[in-house]
Amino acid sequence: MPSYFAIIAGKDEYLVDQEARECFAYAQKQAGADAEIEKIPALLTRVDDARAIEVQFVDALKTMGMFGGQKVIWLQNFNWVADSVQAKSEEVKESLDIMLKAALEAADGIYIIISATPYDGRRKDLSALKDKVDKFVIHSPAPKSPFDKSDLQAEGQLALVEDCFKKGGVKWTAGAPEAIVAQVGQSTRLVVTESEKMVTYVGPGGTVREADVMLMVPRFGEGDFFEPIEALMARDLDWGLASLERYFFNEDSGRPLLAALQNRLRLLIQIKVLAEAGEFRLSEAGLPKGQFETASSRHGAKFGSAAKSSANLFSQNAWYISNKVAPAAACFTLSELVDLQLACGDSFDAANRGRDEASVRALFLRALAVRRAV
Repeated sequence: MPSYFAIIAGKDEYLVDQEARECFAYAQKQAGADAEIEKIPALLTRVDDARAIEVQFVDALKTMGMFGGQKVIWLQNFNWVADSVQAKSEEVKESLDIMLKAALEAADGIYIIISATPYDGRRKDLSALKDKVDKFVIHSPAPKSPFDKSDLQAEGQLALVEDCFKKGGVKWTAGAPEAIVAQVGQSTRLVVTESEKMVTYVGPGGTVREADVMLMVPRFGEGDFFEPIEALMARDLDWGLASLERYFFNEDSGRPLLAALQNRLRLLIQIKVLAEAGEFRLSEAGLPKGQFETASSRHGAKFGSAAKSSANLFSQNAWYISNKVAPAAACFTLSELVDLQLACGDSFDAANRGRDEASVRALFLRALAVRRAV
């Protein structure tokens, strides 16, 4: 058995890399200053690459230094357990089996770190070694149950944003850290860099507002353009009209925006109904910690499938609902939310006649210019 064997895997390459670096530093310290260090790039771009990487890794495990001593081997950017055509090929799986078997049979004095990303949680190649290695970490594992909404990665990212703001000497309003995570949360590296950018934008002693984030932070990955929706939910008319100008500068159609707004409204209507039934205690800060989880355990199964859908409030992420969506439910009456949902349908009809921007702008003006008491 090797002296030390660590496997770090996950979908977020930043988190995997950070954890792997800590393991690498630990292994170097344990192996001593005279230990031989070998970093092996394991990024697979073609199936044919697998054999060469396999040979290099196995040779590294078997070849000790000329004067003996310890050896630290880091297999980096290991994408052999991703959801890709290459990773699913029989040739790659065969080489993977050989490499993992060789790692487990490595001699004493060998320290091994494997950092695997992206990671397909359905694959069992690495998880089968969980009880055989010294350290095994999977970032963002699947929920323990269909209605478990814990998201440790998102919570960790929020902590990183707030830590960055504190170090930069800036203040922030409620919702600003969540807005950064919502925009670029698929990448922790971008969460950090965009947080640093916001610190520079407002300057020491300044305050980061959610509107600033939506203006300055581009959305990462797939998804709709959400800034106008955030402005509407904040009941900020100036921000709303300005965000529509930016939206229609880049987009020809208002239908993706209307579809995203309808999805948000479906969630808000469910939140508002549950609040009026006494299940939620709403405020402009959102839901108190733990309240969503309590309601989910009580009512989640009654909402049907746990598949993520705006038609099922309890299929959503807890922090997103509690901190990002719920605050708007305190700013609108149930009647206003229903009226907005119906207005989206009218705007869809107008969009089909080529009047996208005018119809969406009219929707925003009606919603933000008049308040309904009931």
